[in-house]
Amino acid sequence: MQSLSEAWQKEREVFENYKKTNPELFTAASLSEKEILSQIGIDIFLLQRPQGYVRLYLQDFIVEEILENGEISEVEPRENTIPPLFPPFTLYANLIKIGISTSEALNSIAEILKITSNKIGYAGLKDIKALTSQTVAFSNIDLETFEKIKKISSPKFFLTDFSFGKGSLGPGELFGNRFTVLVRTKEKIAPINLSKSLERLNKNGFLNFYQIQRFGTPRYLSHFFGRLILEGKYKEAVLAFLTSPGLKEIPLIKKKRGEAKGFFGEWGKMEKIFEEFSYTFRNELKLLSYLEENPKNFIGALKFLKEQTTLWIYAYTSYLFNLLISSEKSELPEEIPLCLSEDPDDRKIYEFWFQKDGTGDFLRTLQPFRFIKFKRRFIKTKIFPQKISFKTLPKGVALSFILEKGVYATTFLMNLFDFKESLPLPEWVDTQEYDIKNILGIGSIEKIKEILKINS
Repeated sequence: MQSLSEAWQKEREVFENYKKTNPELFTAASLSEKEILSQIGIDIFLLQRPQGYVRLYLQDFIVEEILENGEISEVEPRENTIPPLFPPFTLYANLIKIGISTSEALNSIAEILKITSNKIGYAGLKDIKALTSQTVAFSNIDLETFEKIKKISSPKFFLTDFSFGKGSLGPGELFGNRFTVLVRTKEKIAPINLSKSLERLNKNGFLNFYQIQRFGTPRYLSHFFGRLILEGKYKEAVLAFLTSPGLKEIPLIKKKRGEAKGFFGEWGKMEKIFEEFSYTFRNELKLLSYLEENPKNFIGALKFLKEQTTLWIYAYTSYLFNLLISSEKSELPEEIPLCLSEDPDDRKIYEFWFQKDGTGDFLRTLQPFRFIKFKRRFIKTKIFPQKISFKTLPKGVALSFILEKGVYATTFLMNLFDFKESLPLPEWVDTQEYDIKNILGIGSIEKIKEILKINS
């Protein structure tokens, strides 16, 4: 069976061949900030801000996890001084990755170790389009497995800074993240103007919107799939996931989805269409493998794709939260509950949208999915950033700031810049590479670039 890294490498080669003959198939639609934000439920007036571009290079966006004890999991690799400890024990390590999700990295590690990925503890999911570092935990590890873990390497991730201890890590067991970001700007930003904007955010905070990563980039459709499930339209949810073109998907991928749509129900034929891009369509192929054995069991297919189905359902709750805090004209309470609550009063807050979307009967429609938990979960409506530092460049700004867990850096940044992060690349973007940690005096990414061969 092909590993994720092998599928990724093979797909890169296929893409390069397509680009030589049909380069136009790789230019995604150009959408305005307003068009993208309205798609995910953000509908507010934003002040005029300087234009910016983020993530030209993945190392322009660095995320370093901060655990509950305040320790920062930095991206710099460290020399390991490991005290002797008799097995079984818990092995802690920094997972440093670029251009891959936390789940994909952990699945790859699990494949190598021949264990299930749920045997690896982690506190939070980190961005795909970024250079990130986070702590992971391997419970009940013996010395033989430890030796295997030390040798794990990939073009997209590696493990470093090993230590032994007790316990493990679970979702949410972190304080937040330190973000170090380069915003490439059309013109030089006056430090005094940026300082004033940051003072305003420090004093007033910013609305805690869920950002585009929550909604499945580059499609921005996760909440739509979730809504269909809450409506009880399980077949339609499967159809939409397999064939609906995403807002920012490249034409080549949209074309493949269009071809597959004509064969919906003929699962083997759909599979053949998607196989050419087995990395991009890895979840589609997984779902189709189930449908080939269970041709009409759409509920079973969604349960089989448990991780994605969970993300879609929660994306819909995030979409409603965005709509709610966008529409609220009076002073917002400090916290608002999400809609998947066991308390009927919490659900009443969202009644307008339940009626509009036809999702009010979700207590029944979600019954088959026992992995979806109904509980009271309150989300802060405003966030106050911490430990902000910045330095202006001739055509950019390097920023470092700390946000508590669950808060998106791009939500903070949209209060400072009218930015985009996708193709086509604006002609004014400065393409020079920078070591933004070094610029801000908080480290360096030079060793990381060597290990992961970034931009080579």
